[in-house]
Amino acid sequence: MTPLIAFIIALGLLVLFIWYFGSDSERHQRYIGTLLALGLAAFCIYSLSPPEKKIKRGMDLAGGVRFTLELQLPEDVKENKTVTVKYKGEKTDTINAFIKEAPKKGETYTIDLLEWEAASKDAKDDWSEVKDEKRSINNSDQNEAKSVLERRLSSSAVSDVSIVPVGKDRLAVDIPHREGGDNEQTIDEKTINTIREQLQKSAILNLYLTHEQNSPDAIRRVENGDFILNSQIVEFDENTDRGNKDNPTGPDKLLLQDKVLINGSDVTDASAVLQNAGWVINITFKGDGADALSRVSNKYKGDGRTQMAILLDGKIISAAVFNGHIPGGNCQISGNFSEDEAKSLAVSMRNPLGVKPEIIFEESFPPTLAKAAIAQGLKAGLTGIILTALFMVIFYRFAGLIALIGLSINIILLFGILAIFQADFTLAGIAGVILTIGIAIDANVLIYERLREEKASGKSIGAAIQSAYEKAFSAIFDAQVTTLLTAFVLLWLAEGAIQGFATTLTIGIIVSLFSALLVTRVCYNWLSSSNKFNKLNFTPVLAKKNINFLGLSKITKLVSFGIIILSIVVLGVKREDSLGIEFAGGQQLRFNASENTSAEKIDEVVNDNLSAGAKKPQIQPLTPLGQDKTIYSVRVSDADGEKVKNAISSAGLAEGQIQSQQIRSQVAGEMLTTSITALIAGLIAIFLYITFRFEFSFALGAIAALVHDLIIVIGITVLLGLELNLILVGAFLTIAGYSINDTIVVFDRIREGLRNQRGDQSAIMNVAINSTLSRTILTSLTTLLTVLSLYLFGGPSLKEFSLAIILGVIVGTYSSIFVASPIVAFWAKYKKINLRRQILDAEQESVDPTAASN
Repeated sequence: MTPLIAFIIALGLLVLFIWYFGSDSERHQRYIGTLLALGLAAFCIYSLSPPEKKIKRGMDLAGGVRFTLELQLPEDVKENKTVTVKYKGEKTDTINAFIKEAPKKGETYTIDLLEWEAASKDAKDDWSEVKDEKRSINNSDQNEAKSVLERRLSSSAVSDVSIVPVGKDRLAVDIPHREGGDNEQTIDEKTINTIREQLQKSAILNLYLTHEQNSPDAIRRVENGDFILNSQIVEFDENTDRGNKDNPTGPDKLLLQDKVLINGSDVTDASAVLQNAGWVINITFKGDGADALSRVSNKYKGDGRTQMAILLDGKIISAAVFNGHIPGGNCQISGNFSEDEAKSLAVSMRNPLGVKPEIIFEESFPPTLAKAAIAQGLKAGLTGIILTALFMVIFYRFAGLIALIGLSINIILLFGILAIFQADFTLAGIAGVILTIGIAIDANVLIYERLREEKASGKSIGAAIQSAYEKAFSAIFDAQVTTLLTAFVLLWLAEGAIQGFATTLTIGIIVSLFSALLVTRVCYNWLSSSNKFNKLNFTPVLAKKNINFLGLSKITKLVSFGIIILSIVVLGVKREDSLGIEFAGGQQLRFNASENTSAEKIDEVVNDNLSAGAKKPQIQPLTPLGQDKTIYSVRVSDADGEKVKNAISSAGLAEGQIQSQQIRSQVAGEMLTTSITALIAGLIAIFLYITFRFEFSFALGAIAALVHDLIIVIGITVLLGLELNLILVGAFLTIAGYSINDTIVVFDRIREGLRNQRGDQSAIMNVAINSTLSRTILTSLTTLLTVLSLYLFGGPSLKEFSLAIILGVIVGTYSSIFVASPIVAFWAKYKKINLRRQILDAEQESVDPTAASN
């Protein structure tokens, strides 16, 4: 399908969407809605076919390796070797102190910093120092590094590379494992080592001439404190003959001029060639580089003294005299290179970097574990869908089948949109899909519980359906928007797997609104028009309830305070020990245990390879339900990570490739700060929205219940031995959205009762809680069924996430009944607020904005 055809189809669907909601005719809505739903589904199915090619799998489902690089300037650039000065024009006797030509009064000049610092006070009197700025990484450095690394990696190790700028001075590098097809590439341990080496090699290539005073004696004098103008001492690389620490073949240092003769950017080609004497590297220069090489080689040919030193990353890799004129810009270097060294150096010279990359985050995903993750995710998803379908049919019978039609459209649209926008579908994204199922069913439960009430009041099927959708709309909209706010916060602040979860959840929330409010409504519209659909039967749930929930608050507040205090104590005792690798730094290894491997054997090998004084390693077996092999997780310090990884592999304890995640301490600190910011931002966004949609008393109750839920869930997860990590932060924000979702439904019914009924506020609030109790219980059950399938079959990576969500659903259900509403009632009583009057006044103002001033 061409982009033009796709655009026309999308535009047509948008017109149908606007037409549907703009039409007052049920007949028109029936036809337009059907065409819109089927058109969208067909477009998404086409975009999704075939799914194995159209769904872009994230790294954890495809296998591969991910790096985050921090770009750093070389010390000589960072510290700046020049200074800008301004000529005051007052002392003519110092006119040529720093520059060759006669300076002009008021003009600025850039001169050598060492010259300036070595000059006498008299010489400086006629000049004023303007600036001595340290240069920092900029967008140009970032973009240049991205281009260079793409060329370097594609010409040495892999063909499919994704490099994305992050912040001001970082690059995220994703290299997926590909099986079959034209882009096949294998990401094994050897490939990862090659990639790691190429990424960290800055390969700053520069050529210098030796200083005219170059000699061992001059080098000793400079090292002892003497000053030789325009000079620098540079060592030979330890991989060269002269840099060999054990048996150097000559002086291991040279005194070079401090000005670059030829920049590495002037290199057009470099290739490794095998000759009789061994591997050598042929280099070709362009432009100014070729001209400079021609000029100096002609000037110093045959003098036997002046050398041209080639520096790679600040170390001399070759230095030779000029035997003759080099007019074509071609030269050759030799250094007793092995084949791998020569080829690696050639690639680096061909693609030199002006900055030095440092790996601050590394995570590998072995293909075998990625395939297992897909199988586990599919099993969890299918189990969740089957359990949800059974639940809906049991409790809502024929109406449950209508809900399943809407859910089917929901899932088609979700995956279709992911395929259209080529969004990464990750393991955490599978969790997002399963949660989306729960969210979609929640909207249907809201409508059906309203439909149950409207039927009980004696309305016809058509009138009951119409009224149920109208009355449920505000609660559905507010609940979905608050969940969407938390998803937006994750999209804004999160990275990697959590961003994949947030993307899937965001799309899922939007399409669930469409399927619940349009697709199922159109289905009922068709049934009503047939005149053969005149009854709906539901399984009764908690009928005729009259529980004094507010009266129970004296007991429940003691329960809440007790658990909150326990949670705070647990967090205070655990402190740093409760933090996962993303927040504490280090290296975490995960692997399939080979036959006869035990925790004791792993413990022995790991402890034998730890450095002195290292923190005790964390070794944990993770056995997914229905899987024979045990996956072990080993967490050690960053310094010991590679050594321990190699030891486990050498001891034969791991079957297949070892998955690793390495995070430097500064990145861990940033992730912790970002996560705290995300939680706070989510709470603020929810509070502002609830304040806007409801009165302050309701907003206060909602945010108090939310904080109550988060403290308890975080405390219990830590108490159960789980480590706080990024995926759990995603779970906590999801819990925040779910908790407020549940609370809003209760608040919406309280507001409706206060608006339409007379009597005591507390009595009306109790009636509202009782009337929504069946919906609260049923929604919690459906969500628990889907998340329980994730816990049982989603594999070790999602077990902690799903456990936190299960806890959040239970605590959120409790707080929406026993925390949020009692706080609203308490605040209204304490402040002597008439909630009914506030609600009516707010509605009057929304109808007549001038009413407040009249």
